[in-house]
Amino acid sequence: MKRFFAVPVVALLWAAQLLASPGPAPGPIYSLLRQRCSICSHKPSDSASLILYSQYPAPYLVHFHNSHVSLRNRDPDNAYRYILKTLEDIDNAPTHPLYPYAFFLRAGIQYNRQLYNEALQDFLRLSGTKGLDPQLLAACYINIAEINLELRHFRRALQYFNKWESRFMPLADLQVRKSVCHNIGLCFFHMGKFKEAEKYLLQSMDMERQLKDTTGLAISNMDIGNLYYEQYLDSKAIPYFEAGLRFARKSGDLAVRRNAYRNMAVVEENRKRYYDALQYRKHYETLQDSIWNRDHIWEMAKLEKKLAVEKRELAIRVLEQQAGLQSAALSAQRWQRNTLLVAVLALMCLSALAGYAYRQQKRNTRIVAEQRETLHVLNETKDRLFSIVAHDLRSPVYRMKISLGRLRKAIQQSHNEEADVLASSNEKIAGSTYALLDNLLHWALSQTGQLFFRKEKLHLRSVINQICFDLLPIAEDKNIVVHRSIPEPVFFIADLNTFRIMVRNIIDNAIKYTPAGGVITISAAMQTTGCQLTVSDTGVGMDQQLLHAFMTDNHVRNQTDTDGRQSTGLGLWLCKTLAERNGAQMLISARQGIGTTVTIFLQTEAS
Repeated sequence: MKRFFAVPVVALLWAAQLLASPGPAPGPIYSLLRQRCSICSHKPSDSASLILYSQYPAPYLVHFHNSHVSLRNRDPDNAYRYILKTLEDIDNAPTHPLYPYAFFLRAGIQYNRQLYNEALQDFLRLSGTKGLDPQLLAACYINIAEINLELRHFRRALQYFNKWESRFMPLADLQVRKSVCHNIGLCFFHMGKFKEAEKYLLQSMDMERQLKDTTGLAISNMDIGNLYYEQYLDSKAIPYFEAGLRFARKSGDLAVRRNAYRNMAVVEENRKRYYDALQYRKHYETLQDSIWNRDHIWEMAKLEKKLAVEKRELAIRVLEQQAGLQSAALSAQRWQRNTLLVAVLALMCLSALAGYAYRQQKRNTRIVAEQRETLHVLNETKDRLFSIVAHDLRSPVYRMKISLGRLRKAIQQSHNEEADVLASSNEKIAGSTYALLDNLLHWALSQTGQLFFRKEKLHLRSVINQICFDLLPIAEDKNIVVHRSIPEPVFFIADLNTFRIMVRNIIDNAIKYTPAGGVITISAAMQTTGCQLTVSDTGVGMDQQLLHAFMTDNHVRNQTDTDGRQSTGLGLWLCKTLAERNGAQMLISARQGIGTTVTIFLQTEAS
């Protein structure tokens, strides 16, 4: 089969993450924690409840109990707060009987929050402890291997998986064995040892069937499909991708379902089934948006900061109490010394106040200058906004008002043909006004720094096809032919949303300013400096005065389209701004009455 581009390998890790998952701790580890918890051992009725500090004399026992209960109740934030207090109460002493279990819990929650380097250091330190409980040691080996796999240190990950396999495999339950087999297969896969990878991945799939693990089966099918795809065995790979999508639809894991749709989109693009690929891409983007901001990894850092502040405040209160007692006992002896001390302190305070006043004056001067500059920029933005609103919005709204009055009269007089013409005119006015408002919104966001950018690697042909899907019917209504000539293996680096806005405005302008029977051509080519995207039309074009206004950022640029509507060119100026924000360069060439050509030089990984 002819290959058009390399299929991205989706390395989905389905590991027994042991306390690193947001759910409760696995059964064997949780049972071990309960055995080591004095509260659970002496009072089983409280084993699933949070305990108040006043109920037990030793605070660290309460903190440790509340930490594993919070983790069991899917509350890792409170679990982390309690485990930090536990370690603080026992002074982080490795000789304390509870230390290894509390240390393990802290490392596991760090792994959950994707703080891989911190978690790896803690697990390595704990695994080197002499006399460590075998269950904790087994869990440490698995977590160390998984973190190395996340960090793409595959040989190191295999070393720890092999350690676990040689020492703990016979006694492990089926769920853990399945996860380890799957991850070993992923290590071999990334190392290019496909035979070994196939062996372990198939073993993992057999265990998932025994466990009736729908999510695991979805991931295994996708990983095996990627394995065959990497070897160009498309006939073997595609059934596994399809099976992976079937299982993913039954799974509640959004990330697994997202990757299943992405794999199928790439498969269908290789098979030239672009409509199906487009549908899968839409499903993928919907799921991507829903899980984008799901994790908040900075909250743990805030929690540590809060605990440190509380500790310092407690130390300050203790010092204040000690100072008060000493002051009461030595007040008579300190009286004479205090007189001199007060004078010295007064002098120091005056010096400090003078220095502070000087620094504050400089700081206030700097702040005022910054605020003045910010206010100047905001005033310029406001003036431009009011100018555009006054110029561009007033005219179409007034035209709509007049047209609506004529429409009402036509309906009252039963002039149906005239009413139909007026309604169509109102629809066009409303459409152009909406496009202006949309461009105005994005322009205002870009000017005030509120427009979100997230650059990523994008497939140019797929993105252009998605944009043209909405605009082709408008071109067909005007009898305009749109030619697309975009090579298949062209990728570029940009923010997807702003790139869509930019290209959609350029194509929409080409349609508006091209008369019926015209031609619009969209082409792309790879160059040594990046990717060149060109949109040309056979429309009314622009004179040199308009081109000069665009290049000098003069936002007042009046021009009439083929339907007689006036525009200031805000959309084109917005396209230039968005191109610059994406690290691209936008050039325009045009001749009056012949047409316009817009060229965008996009960034690529090579550039």
